[in-house]
Amino acid sequence: MTNLAVITGATSGIGAEFARQLSATHQTLWLIGRREQKLKQLAVELQKKHDVDPVVMIMDLSDSAVIDDLAVKIRNQPRLSFLVNNAGYAEDGVFHELAWQKHDDIMHVHVQATLKLSYAALNVMAANGNGSIINVSSVASFIPTPSSPLYGPTKAFIRSLSESLAIRYHDSGIRIQALCPGYTITDFHERIGLDPDTFYRKSGFMRALTSEYTVRQSLIDLRRGKIVSIPGWNYRLIVMLLRRLPLGWLHRMAGRGDKSHRYE
Repeated sequence: MTNLAVITGATSGIGAEFARQLSATHQTLWLIGRREQKLKQLAVELQKKHDVDPVVMIMDLSDSAVIDDLAVKIRNQPRLSFLVNNAGYAEDGVFHELAWQKHDDIMHVHVQATLKLSYAALNVMAANGNGSIINVSSVASFIPTPSSPLYGPTKAFIRSLSESLAIRYHDSGIRIQALCPGYTITDFHERIGLDPDTFYRKSGFMRALTSEYTVRQSLIDLRRGKIVSIPGWNYRLIVMLLRRLPLGWLHRMAGRGDKSHRYE
């Protein structure tokens, strides 16, 4: 067990849970994120629970130079066997009123990082004839997100890219998946100003799932060769219905759900 797993956005939530579950099968883990204290706490937890060597890497993937540096590091790791592109966040607001830098940053974190790190990893995995990549997309990738103008579109890019690569590398011993979670219990929503107690008090179709369940289902689906993983029967049903709606209906639904376009 000398292989390496690289996880971006490993600070908390889904990323941290991937680190916990992959530590059972990987000796070395690169834990990449921006919050040093939380990453170090996770590293200590993993060391106590498993015989692993966690490496904490403080990086801001909104910086193209940082992405390029990490891509070079990944490409020089012949033991790489797993990459999780999980780093991500949302910027809510009216498209033209948000500072351009906010749009540029989210494009780097969601699009450029996923693209360049996957490219670097596939150079290693293709040479080895094996490996796995999970790119974390979202149920939001299936719908317009006018209140968060780049969240849905960039997550849709991640999903579409993962599907294309998964088909291309299917016969190469490399597994690639787009993980599309719905509401998941993490600190993501608290960090964008939503009250977690209110936000997660949902039932039925919109109930939130735990990170532990989401990651476990993702890894099960990866072993089964499922290209798009949507944890939770409720979210699978929602996506199935969304894909069958006429586009005009979908657009009207998205418009009614969005309040940000109603401004003076």
